[in-house]
Amino acid sequence: MSEATNDPGAKAARIWSDALELLRKNSSLTAREKGWFEGVLPEALFGTNIILAVENSETQHVLQTELNDELLQALRLANGGVDLFPAFKIIMRANEPEQPVLPVTALSEEAPRGDTRKRQPLPEPEPAPAPVVIRQTPKTTHYDDAVVQTFEDSMGEDLSPATPAPISGGVAGMPAALGAHGKPMLDPETHLNPSDTFDTFVPGDSNRFARTVALAVAEGTGSDFNPLCIYGGSGLGKTHLLNAIGNYSLIKQPGTRVRYVTSEEFTNEFIDSLRMDAGTKSGSSRVTAFNRKYREVDVLLIDDIQFLGGKTETLEQFFHTFNSLYQANKRIVIASDVPPKNLKDFEARLISRFEQGITVDVKPPDLETRIAILRMIASTSGMRVPYDVLDLIAERFTENIRELEGALNRVTALASLNNQPVTVALAEQTLQDFFSTDIEVKPTDIIGRVAKYFHLTFDDIVGPQRNRNITLARQIAMYLTRDLTSMSLVNIGQVFGGRDHTTVMHNIKIVSDGMKQKQEIYNYVTELTVLLRQRGK
Repeated sequence: MSEATNDPGAKAARIWSDALELLRKNSSLTAREKGWFEGVLPEALFGTNIILAVENSETQHVLQTELNDELLQALRLANGGVDLFPAFKIIMRANEPEQPVLPVTALSEEAPRGDTRKRQPLPEPEPAPAPVVIRQTPKTTHYDDAVVQTFEDSMGEDLSPATPAPISGGVAGMPAALGAHGKPMLDPETHLNPSDTFDTFVPGDSNRFARTVALAVAEGTGSDFNPLCIYGGSGLGKTHLLNAIGNYSLIKQPGTRVRYVTSEEFTNEFIDSLRMDAGTKSGSSRVTAFNRKYREVDVLLIDDIQFLGGKTETLEQFFHTFNSLYQANKRIVIASDVPPKNLKDFEARLISRFEQGITVDVKPPDLETRIAILRMIASTSGMRVPYDVLDLIAERFTENIRELEGALNRVTALASLNNQPVTVALAEQTLQDFFSTDIEVKPTDIIGRVAKYFHLTFDDIVGPQRNRNITLARQIAMYLTRDLTSMSLVNIGQVFGGRDHTTVMHNIKIVSDGMKQKQEIYNYVTELTVLLRQRGK
């Protein structure tokens, strides 16, 4: 990691940049009030104190009195939820002695504006409470038969869980917690993944502001950030942040009613609510239950909102749900692959509702963040991977976290199969066909190539057949589609015959584990990857 990250000046600049952005977006402040913050310059950060340079004593006075609460709140959020106290320094002018650094002070009621003589220093602040940490689920390995289903046991199964549950793949690279048969182990009431927390989210320049705002919403202090819209490419941590907001909200305020849902699930549940109940003349009771389920929550987290585009009836229902929650001051967080203004086939009235709050983006992580993510993946998975190998992977794979996970999985899988240590030479050999190609691989190319490889047809792969050899080919095709494209689990499921996204996740997990356990499966995936990467050469 760069030494700059430990530099007091760099730390102060980073925190103030996020705090200033929060203040600029604070709708409770007037334009004039926001203007007081524009000339402030961060100088250094020492412990819980940040030194801020201001142009004159009037600015200092306003920030310490009229705008003190807003300033402290913004600094706290920008500092990851830990209190931070400003100390002010008047910028030295020509022919004037430099003014001493002044701590935050309280002004007595009778003190005239601009008079600092009667200001009494505030008592020393108590140590900030430790941030809330949501305990991670116990770590497991692919050898734990009670947790992970073996490849042989699952060969004939192409499971569609009776109760669909979302899967989250976050920027921290943390896999979803899995229960028996490799299914995601999610809270049955909230549908949250307990592994996706702020503690397991690796912050970097590409996502730090998004994390700061998300934490403010989770704490309930981000009342001006409603709704919160998070957008960015696939595999960059949007789902992780949504789950982190939900998990933190439950710890911060026990009893909070939280609901995470994908747009796919929201649509399916709405359609199901329109069916008539047996013995009734309408499906009104189902619709009532659906409305109650989504309109009586305190925090609604909806993922992949872009997939609601063009679904007129579902969008109408979501519009009324949104309005009901918004008017009741409930928190709404949505995730999308594009900013709200670019959502296709959405009515202007709904887009305008989204833009009433705050929109933040997540970008591809920089090198240092990618290294930190790989170290966390290796640590939480119990892998022993030298840092130089992680550095190599981080340098070569730059687009998203999915690439990083896939590369690390291939290297450790080969090492496990051959009972050899993970080394740079092994990583170079294993990943050589990935390092120098810019060929775009499409899902239809993958399905066609897999079908040919296993002497099947395209329709066999995407169809309903569940023969052992077809299921194996389909699982590998799903794994390769996830690994070699930027498609979401929902989109992959649609390409593979309209399967549920949890089915896709389950099959990907089977192949990922199978690569570590059976040389045959590793060879299948490796050979097909090379064929697809070298297509057209």
